[in-house]
Amino acid sequence: QDVRIVPYIDRDDLVRATVHKVGRTILEGIGLVFLVLILFLGSPRSALVAGVTIPIALVAIFSLLKLTHVSANLLSLGAIDFGILVDGAIVVTEAILRRREAMPAEELSESEVKAAAVQVTQPIFFASLIIITAYLPLFSFERAESRLFTPMAYTMGYALLGALLTTLALVPGLAYYAYRRPGRVYHNRWLERLTLGYERVLGACIQQPRIIYGIAIFALLAVVGLGATVGRDFLPDLDEGALWLQVQMPTGLALNKASDMASDLRRELRRFPEISYVVTQTGRNDEGTDPWTMSHIEAPAGLKPYDTWPGGETKKQFLDKLAAQLARDLPGYSIGISQPIIDNVNDMIGGAHSPLVIKVFGDDLAMLRRVGLQIVDVLYGIRGTSSASIFQEPPIPQINITVDRDKAARYGINMSDVQSVIQTGVGQAPVSTVYVGEHVYNLTVRFIAASRDRPETLANLPVHTASGMQVPLAQVADIRVQSGESTITRENGHRNLTIRIDNRDRDLTSYLKEAQARIAARVHFDPARVHLEWGGQFENQRRAEARLLVILGLVMGMMVILLTVGTRSFRQALLILAVVPLATLGGLVSLHLRGETLNVASGVGFIALFGVAVQNGIIMVANLNRMRAAGLELHDAIMKGATERLRPVLMTATVATLGMLPAALHTGVGSDVQRGIATVVVGGLAISTVLTLFVLPSMYHVVEHWAERRGGRSWS
Repeated sequence: QDVRIVPYIDRDDLVRATVHKVGRTILEGIGLVFLVLILFLGSPRSALVAGVTIPIALVAIFSLLKLTHVSANLLSLGAIDFGILVDGAIVVTEAILRRREAMPAEELSESEVKAAAVQVTQPIFFASLIIITAYLPLFSFERAESRLFTPMAYTMGYALLGALLTTLALVPGLAYYAYRRPGRVYHNRWLERLTLGYERVLGACIQQPRIIYGIAIFALLAVVGLGATVGRDFLPDLDEGALWLQVQMPTGLALNKASDMASDLRRELRRFPEISYVVTQTGRNDEGTDPWTMSHIEAPAGLKPYDTWPGGETKKQFLDKLAAQLARDLPGYSIGISQPIIDNVNDMIGGAHSPLVIKVFGDDLAMLRRVGLQIVDVLYGIRGTSSASIFQEPPIPQINITVDRDKAARYGINMSDVQSVIQTGVGQAPVSTVYVGEHVYNLTVRFIAASRDRPETLANLPVHTASGMQVPLAQVADIRVQSGESTITRENGHRNLTIRIDNRDRDLTSYLKEAQARIAARVHFDPARVHLEWGGQFENQRRAEARLLVILGLVMGMMVILLTVGTRSFRQALLILAVVPLATLGGLVSLHLRGETLNVASGVGFIALFGVAVQNGIIMVANLNRMRAAGLELHDAIMKGATERLRPVLMTATVATLGMLPAALHTGVGSDVQRGIATVVVGGLAISTVLTLFVLPSMYHVVEHWAERRGGRSWS
């Protein structure tokens, strides 16, 4: 009666917020994609022909996910760029529209539409296969990273497959019905002026290849420099819309004092208008998986919607203010601030509630704690350390009773006799049995708490000798109050202490590198008796990177084969692969400008960026080859073929960019993964487009001119 159960942490809230944010971002992206298609193609009808790929790709995603029993998650949904999915359809639609523009007063026949589509469907097919191949490394992940990112690979694979089938099977037919009848041709004046300017600049680049060499070398050096200095993490910081506080208080607290300090913590937290609720859990949890004493508190705290916060401050600003005020107003509290889900993930990965841990192994517990405290002192001198502490409970006062075997033997007392007395008085031992009906109960006795906790009382505990006399326990044992470990943790049978580290405002990789160097220089111990092991999220990162190094070699080999088959030229395949990696420059610049790190989310953005660059590259090269096969000289073939590809290249780059622009700008719950992907795509496509339009045709001229002089075939 008068008791209500009120849930205070409901992960459905996070799921709903995430789905809402992702759904809103997707709708905004789709709207921008259709707007770009209308501006470039000149009519909503043309935009619908290309845009039909989007709903079919969505149907393919969810249908195939259901058939293969793969669940969608935040990472997989956030990785979808509908601008990339519609790229192939744009190229096919534009090719057929170009045929319509060339014959404005005549009716297009099925054969003419088919011929226009066939010109681009083969490179689109191989480009889509290459993009799908680029996602294959995600299938190589293991353990936690496999659970997180394998659904992403399935999702993107299914989406690209649905988009490819739509592009090849449906879009040409729809374009035929949209364009077969004569009609007014839309002339895009600004695009026509842009085309004239493009022809002049491209001609100058071909005539002055040193300009292209300089651009390529500069881009390569910039990629190397920015890639070496960009911060690295395993996962982006996923905003859960709630906090989880790990609080360590002075050791040896009684329950009533711990309860008072927990009340003070709740009162202090509720002073912040940004916090909606606070719940404290003192001591061990209900499941018994965390052996905490009364000196430890876990405190989940909810956050109000960010748009209701006073002053319009960001979450980072709020966390800095919160940490500073708690440290000032609550002396004696060691507080680590995390989030509910990631707190549990870190605990499962590294054995502590933090993204980075150090495990100190050895047999001497006192030495382990001494080394651990030295490490904590060093860590607090490193930029980015938010909190650092030994994970295990601090030492507590203990009564240590050591029996003197020689003295006990002189009285004729066995060790078991002494241990039995101590067990009965301090612990508890059954002295009789009570029968209540059919039930049997043991009757146990022990001293009252005041007597158990006083060494002088235990010293007078009588012990029976062999002759029947009684001697005080102090006559045969040494009784002392000492400080000792309350918890002894082991890993693989070896004792260890764990140091939990929370780093903030700094990427994990650079922080780890500096921390390892400083600890090696300033913390001294006997390596024969003590050794350190680092753990946490970076273990997943290193394991994933090690596997990726192996898998990426195989993937690159597959890409070379696909490009060679698609272009029918090994040297042109190498040309595309040599130029395309320079497209990463824009993505790296964007990461630096926005203060983002290179993690799995931004890595997926680079995969998407790479895919668009490869697609535009293979379509560009295929068109140049087609012009040469038609009998044009090398220079004329490049000028005509590249100019024809200007509009589709600009369209694919623009829709891919604007399709991700809302995700790049959004903040808050559910936006973290999409923001990392979108930052790379939006920033990278600007430079990637320049490379495709200027560097690739110019390098094509250099390579093919060299091949002609060497006596190779003129266009393959």
